Amino acid sequence: MSNYEYKYPHIPNLITMKPTPRILLCQRLYWTEKKDGSCIAIWKGEKGEIHIGSHNLEEASSDLVALVQRTEEYEKVLKMLEDVPELVIYVEACRKGRSVTGIEIYDRDFLICFDMLNKVTEQFLPYVLVHQYCYHREMPIVKLYAETRHRSMKDLLKFKNHVLEYCEAMKLEGMVIKAYKIPEKVAEYYKEFRCGLIQAKVKLDIPEPILKKISKGELILPQIPEVDIMGAIDKVWQELGTEQFKDVKIAMPKIAKSISEECSKHLYSKPSGKLFSYYQRYLEKLTV
Repeated sequence: MSNYEYKYPHIPNLITMKPTPRILLCQRLYWTEKKDGSCIAIWKGEKGEIHIGSHNLEEASSDLVALVQRTEEYEKVLKMLEDVPELVIYVEACRKGRSVTGIEIYDRDFLICFDMLNKVTEQFLPYVLVHQYCYHREMPIVKLYAETRHRSMKDLLKFKNHVLEYCEAMKLEGMVIKAYKIPEKVAEYYKEFRCGLIQAKVKLDIPEPILKKISKGELILPQIPEVDIMGAIDKVWQELGTEQFKDVKIAMPKIAKSISEECSKHLYSKPSGKLFSYYQRYLEKLTV
């Protein structure tokens, strides 16, 4: 977490999320309605004091603090923190009138919970548990529209299009997709996923890209591009130096491991060609 400890992580767009949206395939996805307000974090400090942080500031502006504190939901948040002080409660603070994007109109100031973090474990709580905490305290929570599982990008994108049609009909800004199974290699390389939560968003105001046709059937990972193969080999050369790199018995096991790590990190399949041929091509460049 960057500038302040409980800053809410950035939610990427589904299509452009890193390392790839394929990390959402074959796991349970929770599609929750996205509210158009101000992202607020509320938690208890070491001395029991209440902190109200905004998206970028550990202490929100006085206007935002006043908005939060005058809502009827604020007392419910305080009660929840009294019962479970290790929580950081994330809410959208929605102001009466037309929302920021103009899609929704609110008849009053209110808070609506969309996530919770356990400060002790440093893990986000699953949606079902967050819902239970809110339900028993009559605290509003973003609605769960669907729970899905997709084996292919084609199926996932088809459902995304359905969701956007629903959002347009219901005058919603969009939806947030939550997943709680973090692939080991992804967590190893991407720190933002280490809190037990992967997210992506779909919104009406995001332009549609031109999509390639994806075959039906079981999940087929794309083959690792040649540029990434050579990049992985270059990392081995950087580690060994030219002399040791020229020793095939030393270099080839490391090259195989380096390329395997790239495949795991970016969800690629292994190259169809022999690794030794790529090694030889790299050696040729060294002698030029």
